[in-house]
This record gives sequence, C-alpha cells and structure tokens, in this order.
Amino acid sequence: MVFHDAPRGGRGATAGVIGRGIAAVLLLTAAAACGRSEIDGGESFDDGGAAGRAGGTSTGGRGGGASGGSSGLGGGANSSGVGGSAGASGQAGSGGASGQAGSSGASGSGGATENCSNGIDDDRDGNIDCADADCVAFTCAPRAPGGGWVGPLAIWHGAGQPATCTGANGFPTEVLNAMSGASTPGASSCPSCACGDPQGVSCQVSTAALFNNDTCSGQGGFLTIAQGVCSAFVSLMYDPAGVRWQAAPAAGGACVPKSSGTTVFPPVEWNDQVRACGDPVPNPGGCGAGICVPKQKAPFDQRLCVYQRGDLACPAGPYSEKSVYFTGVDDTRTCSTCACSPPTATTCTGSMKLYTDQSCSVDETTLSSVLECSALAPDPTPPSPPYMSLRSVRYTGIANAVGYCTAKPSTPSGQVIPTDPITLCCTR
Repeated sequence: MVFHDAPRGGRGATAGVIGRGIAAVLLLTAAAACGRSEIDGGESFDDGGAAGRAGGTSTGGRGGGASGGSSGLGGGANSSGVGGSAGASGQAGSGGASGQAGSSGASGSGGATENCSNGIDDDRDGNIDCADADCVAFTCAPRAPGGGWVGPLAIWHGAGQPATCTGANGFPTEVLNAMSGASTPGASSCPSCACGDPQGVSCQVSTAALFNNDTCSGQGGFLTIAQGVCSAFVSLMYDPAGVRWQAAPAAGGACVPKSSGTTVFPPVEWNDQVRACGDPVPNPGGCGAGICVPKQKAPFDQRLCVYQRGDLACPAGPYSEKSVYFTGVDDTRTCSTCACSPPTATTCTGSMKLYTDQSCSVDETTLSSVLECSALAPDPTPPSPPYMSLRSVRYTGIANAVGYCTAKPSTPSGQVIPTDPITLCCTR
C-alpha cells in the first residue's frame, strides 16, 4: 500500500487528495482481498507427485499517469495466490486480478509392498510380517524347544521321489532324509547244492567165516581181521576146512559239496520316507517368540516339525505329534553253506589170504572178493590140546569207487532290522 503527501495548495486540495487516497486504499484493499486464491489441492500420497503450478499472473490496474499494479503471484498446491499491488499515484488503478488456483497434485503410487520375511514394516501400516494382513500366505512357526531338538522344519513324506527343498517354500536346506516300514517283498533264493564222489574212504577191518567143511555150509565161526597186518589165530573146536570172505565194510570218507547259481534277496523297501527342509529366514517378526514362515503347500505337509536322533519322547509344547523314522538298516539275510551227509553204500575189495603157520608164509589160500568161499589145507602142525588149529591171515583192503553222499540244501535265514532311529515331532 502506498501513501502520498498532500500538495501545498490549501485545505480543499488536501481534502480532495485525502479523499482520493482513501478511495485508493479501499480499492487496493479490495484488490488484495480478491488476489488471494484459495487452493483445495488434495494432499499428496507417499511419494506422490508434486502439486501443480499456479495459474497465470493478473494484470495490475491502470493508474492515473503512473505505472500499473504488479502481477499477482500464483497459488501453490496448498497456499493462496497473492493479488496484484495497487497502481501508483494518480487515479487509483483497479486491483490486480487474483492468480488462478494451482491444480491438485497428481496421486502418487501406492505404498510399498510388505515383505513378510524381513522384520520390517515395509508398507508403514504399523504391522510387520506375520502380523500384517498382507501376509496371509505366511504363518507363525514355534521355535525349536532346545535340548538338542533341531527345527522348525518343513517336511515331505510319502513314497516315490521326495520333494526338493527350495527357497520358494521358505526352508531351502535339505536337513534330513529317513525311512520307516522296512519290508522285503518277493522270494529269496539260495544256490543249488550237490555232492561230489566220496573221498578218503578207508578199509580198516574185514570179517572171515570159518567152517568145518570145504563148502562153507552150516554154522561157521567168525574172525575179525585188521587191515594190512598178519594176524595169527587159533581154533578150539575144529581144524577149519573152509573159509568165506564174509564182509569188508568201508569206513570214513566224505563228499565235497558243490553249489551252483547265485544268492538272490529282494531289495529292502520302505513304506514311508520323510525329507525335512530347514534354515528358514532367521529374523522375520510379527510372531512374538516364533518365526514368520511361508505356509506350506503340496507336496509338503502343512505341519511344521523338529527332530532329534534316537527314539525319544517329544518335548512339551506345540511339537507333540511323534513319528519315528530310520536312517540305516542291518541286513542279516544270508544263505547257509551247502553240505553233504557222510558217504553211504561204499564198499571195499582187495584180498584175504590164510596160512597154516603163524607168520603168513605157508600154504597160502587167497580170497579175491567178498562172499567168495575156498577150501583150506589141513594144519600140518596142530597145536597141543585143547587147541585144534593154529593158523594166520592177512587182509589187504582197497576202497571201491562207489557210494554217494546226500546234499543238504542251502536255506535262507536272517532278517532286515531298521537302525539309527530319528524322532520327528510335529505340530498338530
């Protein structure tokens, strides 16, 4: 606002000037009032665009011989425009037109997306991670209770190819693979067994029957003779006239077992297996003492678990549903060794020679096969009574290549025993 001193020409002139000055003041005041432009620009959002610039400037009023008023200043996004100043001395100029209001600022992009695994309130709604309504695909997992329990873990269990641990399910590390329900479907087979010919059969003794006639008829007396030695003997009842080689049994020996074919046991199968994935993101929040983790989707189980080696009771608390799996197996299945019974139907042959003296040298009589009968020469020098005869005999035995052994079959035995138990405790 500008005031001017009155001219020195007298009171009337002064009054006129004053009057005109008052009018100028009023006009300028009105012009100033009109120069404010109220802006109803909307508030900007987070990271919104800047408010629009104000409208064009106003033109000052035309003064009486002086310069016009200054331009009005445009309004900002949230402030009024300022009116143009009055014209200088002379006839009062009309007030400058008010500046056009600035347009509202353009809406900014929406707020930041909530990251449900970083412990930060990304969208600034006062909630973090699992406490944020945006994190519907996440859940609070209780922490492992200590005392050697490892977890929390996401698990897959079933038959076939296990699911893969990835960052997509929030548990990227493969921690455990275990099995339960061992079985061995199918038949087992062992090698076939056979036996070789008897080996090591010996002819240790033989038997002779002595008769009082040379046809070996009637009741005879029996004489047991050792293999390979000259044996003297006496007869009490009569001087023998005939002899029969009564028997030559074989003794001892064995057969070598033989096997053919291979041992076949069906492979161990497991009715159920489990894979556990661990190492969730360590610092997410919104769960109090728990951990905010992704809800598990098929093929993973929706439960979360902890584990510890051994067959143990589950800890108190949310991890209370127990399962026992195994990481090893003790396979004791085997086939017995082929074996053979002792030889049977073995025989001996050779010779049996009898003499009329005590040293196997005089009047030799030879028998060459079992059950052969031969007459004996009389004893030329009978002993003194009560003995009727004093003679000698030699037996030379040879085992025949006959006989056989019975094979004992190879049979399966043993079992499959799961070992190295793992206790898995899960939420319900």
